[in-house]
Amino acid sequence: HSKVPCEIFEQLMDRSEKESYFESQTSGSVYDPLIDEDAVCCICNDGECSNSNVILFCDMCNLAVHQDCYGVPFIPEGQWLCRRCLNSPSKPVDCVLCPSKAGAFKQTECNRWVHVLCALWVPEVHFSNPVFLEPIDSINEIPAARWKLTCYICRRREGACIQCVRTNCYTAFHVTCAQQAGLHMKIETYQDEAGNSTVKNVAFCDIHTPADSDVTPLIRRVNDESDAEEGKKVKRKSILLDKKLQQKLKKKFSCEAGANAPIVNIPHINEDKMDEILNLVDIDDKEEFFERLKAYWTLKRQARNGVPLLRRLQVSHTRTHTMADEETVDKDQLVKCQRLRHDLERARLLVELIRKREKRKKYRLRLCVDTTA
Repeated sequence: HSKVPCEIFEQLMDRSEKESYFESQTSGSVYDPLIDEDAVCCICNDGECSNSNVILFCDMCNLAVHQDCYGVPFIPEGQWLCRRCLNSPSKPVDCVLCPSKAGAFKQTECNRWVHVLCALWVPEVHFSNPVFLEPIDSINEIPAARWKLTCYICRRREGACIQCVRTNCYTAFHVTCAQQAGLHMKIETYQDEAGNSTVKNVAFCDIHTPADSDVTPLIRRVNDESDAEEGKKVKRKSILLDKKLQQKLKKKFSCEAGANAPIVNIPHINEDKMDEILNLVDIDDKEEFFERLKAYWTLKRQARNGVPLLRRLQVSHTRTHTMADEETVDKDQLVKCQRLRHDLERARLLVELIRKREKRKKYRLRLCVDTTA
């Protein structure tokens, strides 16, 4: 087999990428993650947003996070990827502080992975940069006793748990488990004796949930009478009240690599276009060469989870999908401007009539004054 120069190979990859992109645009088979309008931030569990704190969606895994919650002060143009999809797109990551494999991750100083939610709630953990919320540090400052706690929700002794803030209650649970179970978790702000504002994380187990809480736990502990004997302390066992929570917890601790893998858009080129591309190179057995080229191209796409290899195609892909929305917005603004112009014209005519009326009143008043004098 004759060798293909690097310039020709790069030209073939570039042409193949463009033809695949145009083919997917024509057939409408471009993978576009479905964006739920009612989606909530996976960190704060709130769906409210503002102009300066919008909810961002990862273009690979469709993760929904607030700008402030994930540390994104500026919205990037074109594609946006979460840290997990950017640094480890094809390999699942594990949180140091809990067994959950889904959610919003950030890396530590030693390149390990931690949920942003876990870093916010475990007292000893902090962020090196409070604006970008990365990297996460102080993992080694977590006491050994916290690593030995067992979560009463998933009943696993992994990671570092937090405990109920109620006095003399030592119930432990993972932060992500507590969020899934609907436990009362609030970040409260209060002033100390010196008048300084202090932030405090408050989390309750299902038994000590405040009466005025706006959440209802999906888990409940009851007395296990079968194990209770005279003179012995009555044990409590946890009962999951919601079947959806059971499914979430099972899916949450799944060790399968593809459990949270995004859909990969495999490139495709029409046969006529493929013949045109093959004519660009003068080698023997073009079909076998193109099969190898396509295999290499497919592996590159899979490594990037289906994202185009050309940056300008990523940006144009985003603009194409928003073109229809922008056109609708422009029409609405045009209608509003026309109505505003019509209203202003009516107001101008009304002011002109009032001016003429007042001028006549002034003229009559002068006549009355002259007549009386």
